Amino acid sequence: MVKVRKLLPQLKLYNVRFIIIGGQAAVLQGSAYITADIDICYARDKENLENIVKALIPFHPYLRGVEKGLPFIFDTKTLEMGLNFTFTTDIGDIDILGEIKGIGTYDEVIKHSEVIQIYDMPCNVLTIEGLIKSKKTVGRPKDEAVIKEMEAILEIRQQQGK
Repeated sequence: MVKVRKLLPQLKLYNVRFIIIGGQAAVLQGSAYITADIDICYARDKENLENIVKALIPFHPYLRGVEKGLPFIFDTKTLEMGLNFTFTTDIGDIDILGEIKGIGTYDEVIKHSEVIQIYDMPCNVLTIEGLIKSKKTVGRPKDEAVIKEMEAILEIRQQQGK
């Protein structure tokens, strides 16, 4: 289970521009979904990539799902050459995505986010509508239950005028 309480202050300390997406966003929007990792969409400008490296390096990020001991350098150049990364870290699994299917890059995703206070920190979180759109686009069977739950939560909020 990722230690969100340790990750978020570190991202904020280094002024990382990010949006919480995926399962954690669903939970923050009212889902009962249980997830062990955190997914974020990040801005891909050089300054933000440098800030991500500074924020995550103390947690020793390593590519998830690859053989231990393979050479891997976590630096700005690595982030520049890739787009979506899945890491295992000292504080749990962290996925950083430069683009989200169905929505786009950070500049588009931010338009589908809202600010939610998490541990007394304002954080951008993907909206319910954004979650539904992205999960439908990806089309994974494991997301079907979350999509239905998000649609129900959205309908309840609309009925309540929120």
